Amino acid sequence: MRTWKTLPLILSFAVTLVLSGCGKFFVPETSSGGGGTGSGANIYVGNSNTANIAGFSIASTGISTLANSPYALGVSPSALAITPSNSFLYVSSLAGGIFAYSIGSGGALTIANNGSAVVSGISPTALRVDATGNWLIVVDPTPKAYVFAINTTNGTLTSAGSVPLVAGSSPNHMAIAPNNSLVYVSLGTGGVAILSFNATTGVLTNNNQVLAPKQNLNAAQGLTVDPTGTYLFVAETGTSIIRVLSIATTGALTELTGSPYSTGTGPTGVLMDSTGSYLYVTNRASHNISAFLLSSSGALTQISGSPFATGINPLDLAEDNTHTYIAAVCAGGTPDLQVFKIDTTTPGALDAFKTATTGTDPTNALAVVAAN
Repeated sequence: MRTWKTLPLILSFAVTLVLSGCGKFFVPETSSGGGGTGSGANIYVGNSNTANIAGFSIASTGISTLANSPYALGVSPSALAITPSNSFLYVSSLAGGIFAYSIGSGGALTIANNGSAVVSGISPTALRVDATGNWLIVVDPTPKAYVFAINTTNGTLTSAGSVPLVAGSSPNHMAIAPNNSLVYVSLGTGGVAILSFNATTGVLTNNNQVLAPKQNLNAAQGLTVDPTGTYLFVAETGTSIIRVLSIATTGALTELTGSPYSTGTGPTGVLMDSTGSYLYVTNRASHNISAFLLSSSGALTQISGSPFATGINPLDLAEDNTHTYIAAVCAGGTPDLQVFKIDTTTPGALDAFKTATTGTDPTNALAVVAAN
């Protein structure tokens, strides 16, 4: 299982937005149907300052720029999500809307709808595609969570409803349990919302369960669920910690003995590797990544060499589909994109591999996703 990350910032502004209409939002014919041809070790980076998406492929020889990259968006991206089939990339913007790209041969992107949003009237801060590839779940600052059905042939998005979140909260990250029954949403100082989800019908339900922050001034940021759906990991700024919580069938959370664990300053993005062995946390203010080994009991142990140095303000992480590399994007650059190789001699340690600029600096790289 891989958890994708989206805009890893605490939103400090109020937004009043209304979803314009229901019904269907169409990706045009230029988005060729669900071939999933871009299945290599490709990654995509959202650049806020340059309002585009940069694409790269990773191989043992280094990092290569994908054909025609960077791909113009025209507005600053806030979050990215890719379908399990690697057919479509969805991109949101705080300027308003969700945009779609089809993923072609070699991973190259083609923007849909002549560059216009395929969904308008919302400004998502986080996007996730569920494990079935049938649903796109979205949160925005109103604050609400939305569900859209994905037509896996042509990328069409159809509104499937929305639910309100905690009033006054700042949704910023999201995680979906591997069995698709639960959705967790970080709400900043509002904690973490616990939602139930039906992957057959697309119905998302807010059962009014909320995990409060560990301390009053803490703010929940990045979060992820392990591949077995046993544990939820939540990063909190304020005291700079990562929490480990066991997940009940109902989605209720119980903090484990020994939790929380200290991270660097300003933990923001959280990634668990595909094996469920290693947990990585970007520390925005201390410019590094904390790395932990996960035991069968849920306990975390710092991996030798952690934290691992990054560029300025690392925000988001992704694991490539060969399960060999971890990519980090740094909003402050130097570098914009940093790729590490997962060490096997010291399991889970991050070995510096290659770096790249993601455009004309400063790009303010905010989000990264990888092909499945």
